[in-house]
Amino acid sequence: MIKLIDINKIGPHPNNPRKELGDLTELVESIKVQGVLQNLTVVPREPGYCISCKLWNGGVGKCTEGHDTNERPPCSKWESDGSYTVIIGHRRLAAAKMAGLNEVPCAIVDMSPQEQIATMLLENMQRSDLTVYEQAQGFQMMLDLGETIANIAEKTGFSETTVRRRIKLLELDQEKLKASVARGATIMDYVELEKIENIELRNKVLESIGTPNFKWELQRAIDKERDEKNMALLLEQLDSFAIKVDNGNGLRYIRMYYARDYKDFKKPDDAGETKYFYTVSNYGYVTLYAEAVETAEDEEAKKREEQRQALRNALTEASRRAYQLRREFVSEISNTKAKKNMAVIIEYLLRSMIDTYINISYEEIAEFLNIKLNEDAEDELSFDIIAEQVASQPERCLLIVTYLSLDSENEDYFDWRNDYRENENLDMVYDFLEKLGYEMSDDEQALKNGTHELFAQDDEDIE
Repeated sequence: MIKLIDINKIGPHPNNPRKELGDLTELVESIKVQGVLQNLTVVPREPGYCISCKLWNGGVGKCTEGHDTNERPPCSKWESDGSYTVIIGHRRLAAAKMAGLNEVPCAIVDMSPQEQIATMLLENMQRSDLTVYEQAQGFQMMLDLGETIANIAEKTGFSETTVRRRIKLLELDQEKLKASVARGATIMDYVELEKIENIELRNKVLESIGTPNFKWELQRAIDKERDEKNMALLLEQLDSFAIKVDNGNGLRYIRMYYARDYKDFKKPDDAGETKYFYTVSNYGYVTLYAEAVETAEDEEAKKREEQRQALRNALTEASRRAYQLRREFVSEISNTKAKKNMAVIIEYLLRSMIDTYINISYEEIAEFLNIKLNEDAEDELSFDIIAEQVASQPERCLLIVTYLSLDSENEDYFDWRNDYRENENLDMVYDFLEKLGYEMSDDEQALKNGTHELFAQDDEDIE
């Protein structure tokens, strides 16, 4: 039943997930002319509590004894004043008050606190009025009221996975989260963020969501966590037979190991007879030494070689990360977008045919097209298998072949001395991708123009 209720007897819900009502100007003008065309949904306001009488009552107002408090449980002598809380229609209520209305049409319903929040969540979500941050807060409110993930999913219509992911956002720095929402972050950005396990590192990368640096920072953080885990495994193997020292002075250099070497690491055969030592560098490698004395000249030469290798490893990692970002960008381009950019694709394909030597394997093309062969299959990957994809999405296949003819993991901006060098072919790769919508990260820009901090380091800067 719809009932006209005094507008002063209706208040907003204190736990409305939607915190901002937005611009009400047009709605106010519409209400002034036509009135409130769609009724509000309200519930009787929560009962109060009389500290003196110590009893409950279902109404709201003042105790007949003159007590005026609002705590639980309520008082049996409490008199209802007919007040209500709005569940659906917060914007209409605010606009109606601004328009000067005295009464608004309402449907009075009976809902539990959990049902109230679920209804407000669903109402706003269906209209795309809530940010992912507000959704997360709403789901958390329902959890705090005793709901389970399964119940929340059933009541709101969202999957349990979505509910869990929204709630997980509340683990993040809330100010940084709200700032990322304002930058236009998508829910898939936050899903990508879950690839980072360390919450502090996750919050750091959160700062780059919504900027061209996000994927770079994300991949760097993933690499960092992977390398830290691998380094821990490597150090565990070294600790089984070698002693950690601060430097290798007076010791015989054996070789350097990076975190990625932990799988192939082998304990020396003479570990029981010869004393071994190792040092840990801040640049992601360890150096194994044996007990011996070399000349100062030999030690200095090997130290400088270690430094050069460390710098080269850092540059190689940065270039590899940039290559991975370029590959991912091309992988995500749809056939429709490829079709819209045929002129650009054909132009660069012709350039590659003229300027470069094309050597593309079927395996590389199949990787982009997500073609997987049965491991037990006797036939090798052939063009016949790829041709099925060419028939269904020819433009995208042309794009992939064009990209593979231009780019490779070996393309970089440094020479054998680790000094910056120009690379016209890699410049052309970036020109091509930028015309398709690719945004270079700050690190990629710095590698490209020679201003990256790694180029500013000489041998003496590395420890």
